[in-house]
Amino acid sequence: MQYLVSAALLVAVAAWVVAVFNRLNHLRGEVCGAWQQWVTATHRRNECLADFASVFALLMPQGDMLPRSLRRLAADSERSLGASPEPHWGASPGFVGGAEAVLRRVVDDSMVAVENSPLLRAHERLQQLSSQVHLSCYQQEQYTRLFNHMAEAYNNALADPSGRLLAPLFGFASAGVLCPVKEMPAPSEEGAGAEESLR
Repeated sequence: MQYLVSAALLVAVAAWVVAVFNRLNHLRGEVCGAWQQWVTATHRRNECLADFASVFALLMPQGDMLPRSLRRLAADSERSLGASPEPHWGASPGFVGGAEAVLRRVVDDSMVAVENSPLLRAHERLQQLSSQVHLSCYQQEQYTRLFNHMAEAYNNALADPSGRLLAPLFGFASAGVLCPVKEMPAPSEEGAGAEESLR
């Protein structure tokens, strides 16, 4: 009888360990999937910024730093993507924050420059590229929120009693969340028409 009770307890503990492991592994997989979506969206945004900056530079006064800064920051973002094939496990909250915030400010300044210039507003190709930049930035922000949501769900699972007990045994580490930037308004109907160009 004692043997049967011990065996039953052993089976129950093993089932609990397997259940906790499967849950954490599933949530970690969702974090990795959301990270890949964010990387794809960021890569698409950087491509749009590079195309926009090339035309923007031709139309701005010689020596203006905005197009050059835009190209440099987009290239820096691409390099950081290449160095980050996976989420930052164990990273502090808000990673990839400073560089993205600076890039976003330069994007906003560039959009204001276009909007305030009758010459730039009249340039059809630049307006098309501006719409693509706006849409790609908006989409990237949606994937930033998605990744943070997945990362927080995973981190919460690590923080509950079962997670705290078993996560170190299986090598599960917390996921650093992305630092959100100022939310960009949803694209207008005209801007949404540029979506097909991004696919």
